[in-house]
Amino acid sequence: MTRDGMTKEAFDSLLEDIMNILLDNGLKATTMGSIAKSLKMSKRTLYEIFSSKSQMVEEAIIASHTKMMENNRKIFQSSGNVMESMLKCFMAQRDFMSRVNVNFFRDTDTLFAKERKKSDFKKMSYFEDFVKAMQRGVEEGYFRKDVNFLVQCRMISIQMESLKRMEELFPPDITLLEAYDSIYLAFLRGIATPKGMEELDKLIANYRTKKTSHNNNKPIFYENQS
Repeated sequence: MTRDGMTKEAFDSLLEDIMNILLDNGLKATTMGSIAKSLKMSKRTLYEIFSSKSQMVEEAIIASHTKMMENNRKIFQSSGNVMESMLKCFMAQRDFMSRVNVNFFRDTDTLFAKERKKSDFKKMSYFEDFVKAMQRGVEEGYFRKDVNFLVQCRMISIQMESLKRMEELFPPDITLLEAYDSIYLAFLRGIATPKGMEELDKLIANYRTKKTSHNNNKPIFYENQS
């Protein structure tokens, strides 16, 4: 099988499966052979689709970022207001980050620096979407206008990745999800107007009510809203 013999849907599905394996195991520990075995295909077939592991990793990461951007855009289009959409996008991001093997980030630093650089470049489009949403939030009265939203978005992303890298150093009574929730709430409260704060408090109360009704002990944003 070659890439030319695959439909776009089949190739996209393959990239998603590969990305899930990379996120679970890290990059260094994942070989073309282990990928092929997990996908129940021959290593030869995998090499017919991707000429190298580097190419496979790069395409899987870029496809993952693209899908996340598409999902966020759907959220922005379907949510009642900007504050609600920001919370929903955050839930998707923090659930993604919480399941990533920390070696995934460490390996991209040392073994796949070129792919990491391309991934970071792709993130800029991701941040730009958030900046546009936040600027709309300014127009709607939810966010302050004296904020550098691009810097804020990049910093929250850096904080989330940094926390993941430090997870093994956390005190036993603090979970990664709790840390994410605390930082993101502080971020939103820091850029919100009084109107935005009022809306944020309503959304948090709603999520906490749903959390209680589900009778679980997970942080307030864990229940996936769609």
